[in-house]
Amino acid sequence: MQRWIHFMLSFKVSQMKNIVKHIIHTAIFFLILISFLLIISRLLMPKNNHKNAGMRDQSANGILAEKPGSIDVLILGDSESYSSLIPMQIWDEYGITAYCCGTPGQTLCYSLNFLEKAFKEQSPKIVILETNAIFHYFPLLDMATQKLDHIFPVFTYHNRWKTLTARDLDFAVNYTYIDNTKGYQFSRNIAAAKTDNYMTPTDKAQSIFGKNQFYLNCIKTYCEEHGAKLILVSTPSTKNWNMARHNSVVNLSEDLNVEYLDMNLMTEEVPIDWEKDTRDKGDHLNHSGAQKATAFLGKYLFESGLVRNHKGEPSYQSWDEALKVFKELTS
Repeated sequence: MQRWIHFMLSFKVSQMKNIVKHIIHTAIFFLILISFLLIISRLLMPKNNHKNAGMRDQSANGILAEKPGSIDVLILGDSESYSSLIPMQIWDEYGITAYCCGTPGQTLCYSLNFLEKAFKEQSPKIVILETNAIFHYFPLLDMATQKLDHIFPVFTYHNRWKTLTARDLDFAVNYTYIDNTKGYQFSRNIAAAKTDNYMTPTDKAQSIFGKNQFYLNCIKTYCEEHGAKLILVSTPSTKNWNMARHNSVVNLSEDLNVEYLDMNLMTEEVPIDWEKDTRDKGDHLNHSGAQKATAFLGKYLFESGLVRNHKGEPSYQSWDEALKVFKELTS
């Protein structure tokens, strides 16, 4: 019996040692893996915010080269945002610095990514989310990718190994690309829209994906924690907007306790002419339509009292210089 007990005790001790050894080996493996991913990420991530340096979404990432603490208003969203809102017009008329970090088909997990990226060097008082992004579906893989991208950019920029240069080996980051449109995409194209069923009254509300509601709460919480006011804005679009979506965002804004502006219903404040003010039959506004939408938004921002006029301040001289370039582009 004693031999049996001794055998069992020895077996358990040996088993415990094997378990501890396995845990240590596993921990060492993951430590090496994480260290490797961090080093490779630092190597592969773009060292500049220019497209030629491998940066995705160059215009939106132009915010990385803006002077720290200089942006008053951050705009997020899909192509509706960068087609409808003109930051340089807001600067010209009110001296307010706005930057549009909109990207094609932007999902809310990518919106949160840009929000966090922007706040590393900026402290905007107002964050505008263009609401078309609220209805974009995205898979769980996108959620995981955006989360990992903060720590391991290798998952986003894994293909950059093909274009690595000696410049990448020093790991130093120097963002130099300045976008004089501040994220706005200019177009004078005209393609008239049909408005037969545009904003037809209904009591129905379009459903919002659960993942999207989760990210909206994350965006709202992040803004609150960083002293920014979140505003939901629907820019004019006959193809993307309707009363069912409007009703849904109204309910959402009440749940989140945030302001909501729907320009699709503001026919007097934003007098869009759908024969002349759209570039692609009502999907996006062209420059003349964007000027009308921006005129309303600029006035709204100025009257909010949350941002001030920086015109004449020496540290904002670059915005006046950018305005000259912008006017030449859009003249």
